Amino acid sequence: MARSVLQYLKYQYPEIRVLYVEDEKFSREKLLRVLNRRFAHIHVAIDGVEGLQLYQKYKPDLIIADIKMNQMSGLEMIKKIRAQNEKVQVIVTTAYEDNEFFVQSIENNVNHYILKPIDLDLFLQAIQKSVYQIQLEKELEKQKNLTRTILDFQDNLIFVIEDGNIVEWNQAFTNITGIGIHTNHSSSYQSQFLSSFFVEDPHYFYPKDKTRWIEEFLATGKTSAKIRWKSSPGNDYNYVMKAGTIPGSKQILFVLTDITDLERESRQKEHLAMLDPLTSSYTRQKFKEILISEMRRTERFDRAFSLILMDIDFFHTLNEQIGQTAGDRILITVSTIVQQRIRECDIFARWGGEEFILLVPETNGKEAVFLAESIRSIIEKYQFPHIGQVTCSFGVSEFAPGKTKNELLLELEKALAISKANGRNRVTLFTEEL
Repeated sequence: MARSVLQYLKYQYPEIRVLYVEDEKFSREKLLRVLNRRFAHIHVAIDGVEGLQLYQKYKPDLIIADIKMNQMSGLEMIKKIRAQNEKVQVIVTTAYEDNEFFVQSIENNVNHYILKPIDLDLFLQAIQKSVYQIQLEKELEKQKNLTRTILDFQDNLIFVIEDGNIVEWNQAFTNITGIGIHTNHSSSYQSQFLSSFFVEDPHYFYPKDKTRWIEEFLATGKTSAKIRWKSSPGNDYNYVMKAGTIPGSKQILFVLTDITDLERESRQKEHLAMLDPLTSSYTRQKFKEILISEMRRTERFDRAFSLILMDIDFFHTLNEQIGQTAGDRILITVSTIVQQRIRECDIFARWGGEEFILLVPETNGKEAVFLAESIRSIIEKYQFPHIGQVTCSFGVSEFAPGKTKNELLLELEKALAISKANGRNRVTLFTEEL
């Protein structure tokens, strides 16, 4: 008998489909009264055989089953259902406190195990937990479907290959490859034609034998890979290439989603994250990463490098006198002066507040002092608009194999501190005598 719309709206879980399997009539009718107040869709079976048939017909979201029944036990039924669906929620009930049943329940991924006589509170808690998991899975599936629909509306490159020939394609594919410009879709092209489009890049899929690119891609066991292609106009594009066999045929469907702009934007954001937003020099964190890498390289190849730490003299006093905006202009100008003076291979970063740090590869301490003195002199002679003269103090330290990062930076701080203590606007090289 059909339930009215009003009744349907009163159910606690109106969208959840339930399969209830119980061979004992009294227990079945008793628990069914509880379930009928909460679910609109309930399918009832008296044994595992009927339960399995109902499951295959209605594909319920939640299974509630007794363990021991005639013909087919609840656990046998659950095992067969689990082979078809690993995510369906399962609650088992049993009058037997037998460890063997409990272990078998665990092996069959039973979600909740309820002893008879059933404690209603525990039973309802189990239902609530299962329903929450079901609703979560449905919401995730809904989001997946939404994402899939959105992707379907993109201007993806789509083509179909059968027996080594490109037999179907869309306009976006034609625009990039030129295939189909002068022919109709009744023609076909060898898939090897596409081998010339692959661009070698260590971060993208690139076949060893480009004439067998399909076999190599499928042999990876992956359903998707990033590739770089050159188009007929000569531009490079980045794609996510997905492939799958069309059911009931030998045809393979390929979908290429353009991620060129996304990857370019990602690289730009990654680059911006490395830079101090005010001075366009590297951040302290990025500098530390580069420093560790340079220490490893230097120890491996037995080469020299040095660090220069510089501090704008009396910057806090200047900031109070001229204001933060003018103070920021000093920081920007000092950063610009240094970046114009150093080599392309040198690494310059804002270390903090008014401090900057410089890594100079292939440079010993005396050579680094010469560079620091040059920068100091340029800054001293520069006339800052509305401010006049600004000076900087410098500390220099040369890396030696065996030094730790912290030891090197402490030497640098000590050398800078000595420059400040000796009157500022000077360069000090760290030595063991300091």
